[in-house]
Amino acid sequence: MTSHTRMRRSIAVSAAFVAVAFFTASCATGTASTASGTAAKGDTIVAAADPSLLPYNFLGTDGKTWEGINVDIAAALSTELGKTIEFQSAGFDTIIPGLASGRFDLALTGMFDTLDREKTVDFVDYLAAKNNFLSSKDFRDVESMDDLCGVTVGIPGGALEADLLATASTACTDAGNPAITVNEYADLDATILALTSGRIDVTPNDSAANAYVLAANKDTLKVSGGYLNEGYFAAAFPKKSDLTDQVNDAFAAIIANGKYADILAKWGIDDRGLDATMINGATF
Repeated sequence: MTSHTRMRRSIAVSAAFVAVAFFTASCATGTASTASGTAAKGDTIVAAADPSLLPYNFLGTDGKTWEGINVDIAAALSTELGKTIEFQSAGFDTIIPGLASGRFDLALTGMFDTLDREKTVDFVDYLAAKNNFLSSKDFRDVESMDDLCGVTVGIPGGALEADLLATASTACTDAGNPAITVNEYADLDATILALTSGRIDVTPNDSAANAYVLAANKDTLKVSGGYLNEGYFAAAFPKKSDLTDQVNDAFAAIIANGKYADILAKWGIDDRGLDATMINGATF
C-alpha cells in the first residue's frame, strides 16, 4: 500500500472534501457529458464510466469535469486514435448492457475482465488488479474473503465481489459459522458512506480506490488483507467492435512513448502497470 499512498496528485486530506466529492459525483450522474448514444460518430468516442469510482473516474468540485486515472488514460489514447474519448455517466451495473445494446462505444471504468463477461463484451486489459479490504480503524484486520463470516459487508451494485462473497458465505455456513451479510448500494459513494456511518463493517475494493479514500480518513479507516489479485482491469467494448483493436494499438503506443508510465506514476500505481496490453486475457 505504500506506493498507493504516495499519490503525487494534490488531493484533499479532509473528510469534508471526500464527502463533497462523493456528493457531487452521485448527484451529477447523467450530466457529465453531452454525448448520447451511439458508436463512434464523427470524431467522438462515447465511453461509459461510473463517476463514483475514485480515483479512476470522478467529477471535480464543479460537478461536471471528469478527473481520474482513466480520464488521463483516455486523453492519451485520444491523441493516438485521432478522436476524442468523451465520458458519459452510467451506473456500474448498466454499463455492460449499454455496450451490448450499442449505447456506448466502450467502457473505461474500474471493470475486471472475466470469462463470464467476455461472453457479452470484449476487453483490452491494461492494468494489473490489486484489491484489499477497507474497514474502520477499530475493526479487526481482514485477511481474505474467508475471514468475513458473520461480518456485514457493503459493495456497489453489480460489483464482481458479489459472487466472491456468496461463495465465501456458503463456505462459512457449511463450516457451521455465521453467514456473511452483504448489502449492495447504488455506487461506491453510498458504500463508503455506509462504512463511515457504521452500517457496514467492511468493504472490499480496488487498492487504489481504497488508498484514495484512506488518504482523507486516516484517523478512522484502515486497509488490510487482499483478494483476487491475479486478474486485470480492462476497457470493455461491444463484441467484434473495430474499436477493440484500435484501442489496443493506442495503448501499445502510449506504453512505448512513456505516457502510460507517467500516468500511473502520477496516481501512485506504478506497481500495477503492464508491459503490454492484451485482448480478452481473463484469468478467472
